Amino acid sequence: MLGFKYRNAAHYLVGILVALSSRESWVLPLVGILIFLAYELDEDWHLYDEAYHDILECAIGFFVTVAGLIVWGFWL
Repeated sequence: MLGFKYRNAAHYLVGILVALSSRESWVLPLVGILIFLAYELDEDWHLYDEAYHDILECAIGFFVTVAGLIVWGFWL
């Protein structure tokens, strides 16, 4: 089990910020997520820390935020 750690909150926050920024422009979230993926993959390559957990946390933050925005009607 992954368990919640304070460092994981940053990964959820990245996903939330990417989702919120995608409402304004398509460039900012694309650049943000590419930088995040490059950082995580580089970290995994050097530290072997199973970066897919961090990427999954970012994706969860993104999808929960998008779902919330759609449900509450703010996505439009």
